[in-house]
Amino acid sequence: MAPALTAARKDAEEAAPPGNTLGRLFCLTLFTPIRPQWVPVLRAAMWLAKYVPLAQKHILQFNFIHFVRWTIVGKMPYHGPPQAREHLRYQYLFFESNFDGPWQHYIDAFAYCIPADIRFTWGRGFAFPGPPPAEPLKNWIAMNSMDGGTYYCAYPQASTRMVKSALATRNRLVRLVADSRNSGPDEFMAQYEQFLTDIQAHL
Repeated sequence: MAPALTAARKDAEEAAPPGNTLGRLFCLTLFTPIRPQWVPVLRAAMWLAKYVPLAQKHILQFNFIHFVRWTIVGKMPYHGPPQAREHLRYQYLFFESNFDGPWQHYIDAFAYCIPADIRFTWGRGFAFPGPPPAEPLKNWIAMNSMDGGTYYCAYPQASTRMVKSALATRNRLVRLVADSRNSGPDEFMAQYEQFLTDIQAHL
């Protein structure tokens, strides 16, 4: 390849955004083996977590998370020839998450706010450095993370807080419109001022 083309390709690759970012959002993907004796325990815990509000509340307390999921993978999908069948020696914990800001800050919150949850979930694997502190956990995640091949978000420039505020403002505006249909000018002014008071934290 000509030197000019090589240099152009290198410049284009360096200018391209990382595969794990979109707008203000970052994603984190991990695929880590589970020690065989812990697979049934982890499966049971994940099933129970769907029905135990406290388990959900622990992860939902973080307002910077757009999406988070843990999945146990027992086999790789097979789509027929020419793909070769792949047999996994272990079952794997597949973790996916999208959030506002660099993943290092995200892991700080995990390590210091819900360390028992994290130790129970990821600690069923190998060489897991149970938090706290957060730094060994960050090193372990950096070693096991992978780039996302496809990354989509409907609102890449909006944080979760911005989206929630927009929804709250819209809902309050709908109520204002309904309340003011039969209002006179003075009554509408009072309703509008109350609307501004109610949503000022979202603007």
